[in-house]
Amino acid sequence: MRRSSTFLKIFFVIIFALVLTLFLSWIALLTYGKVTYTDTFARRTTLTKNPGLQDGLVPQGLTWHQEEKCFLTAGYRTDGSPSRIYAIDPETETTRYYQLTSNGQPFYGHTGGLQYAGGFLYLADDGTGLYKFSGKLPANGESIEIGKPIAVPNNTAFVFAAGGFIYTGEFNNDKEYQCHNDFSYEGTYHSAIVTKYRSNNLAMPELVYSIGNEIQGFAILTDGTIVLSQSYGLAPSRFLIYEPAQQIMTGRIMHGVEVCFLGEPTRVIQAPPMSEDLDVRNGTLVYMTESACKKYLFGNLYFDWNIYALKID
Repeated sequence: MRRSSTFLKIFFVIIFALVLTLFLSWIALLTYGKVTYTDTFARRTTLTKNPGLQDGLVPQGLTWHQEEKCFLTAGYRTDGSPSRIYAIDPETETTRYYQLTSNGQPFYGHTGGLQYAGGFLYLADDGTGLYKFSGKLPANGESIEIGKPIAVPNNTAFVFAAGGFIYTGEFNNDKEYQCHNDFSYEGTYHSAIVTKYRSNNLAMPELVYSIGNEIQGFAILTDGTIVLSQSYGLAPSRFLIYEPAQQIMTGRIMHGVEVCFLGEPTRVIQAPPMSEDLDVRNGTLVYMTESACKKYLFGNLYFDWNIYALKID
């Protein structure tokens, strides 16, 4: 009896120690985040919740649907079921979802980027191409047919639209995700690009941007400033800000058009891990994170469950 009692005491002491360690680690993480990301927390405001997180969505793409007055997110599913687009009204937080099909078949793509422009939706899916399809949203729970991919000269990890132009780019980390649009300028070497198109001609680019590694999103503000969303794994996210002076027109050609080199940014804003696709609404940068989904534990420790506006000045 004494042995059993001693064993139980040791067992509960171990459990208590483990719980205490986890709690203190969580407090330390929150403290680290509050100190490290002070600038981001001061700049950002919550617009609405990030939809689909409780349904097993791993969110990748984000856009504002001007006609429907809702945010759309795109992502793949943790249970292996078809990829989805979610819609959320920021005023009522009413949520709808749509399963994706391609040529009538369930679509299981990564859905890295999503944009609404001119009555159409544009979906960037890693490595397969850029999809363009009707922006009219069906009833909740119905399917959206995205059609066939349009081939572009990069691995289509994200997409952005503004001023009648479409921008789609790729993610490179020189490891498991390798791109081969190699370009160097004044000693700085890049392997990834963003290609710019007129929305009515996705066959021929207008301009190529040479970009660095681990880029998840691209946006252009109303004053011409470019913002890149950079993240990978547990490392802090970084918003790389390029004012026009840092957007270097090189005079050199790639894929038949001039290359604009994005090297050293004007400034950098550091944020919690796993920032993803970007959009601009009412002149303000909009973003969300992948880390808040059920696939990851650490993201939930930051309570990063929302869609945010981030002030860039």
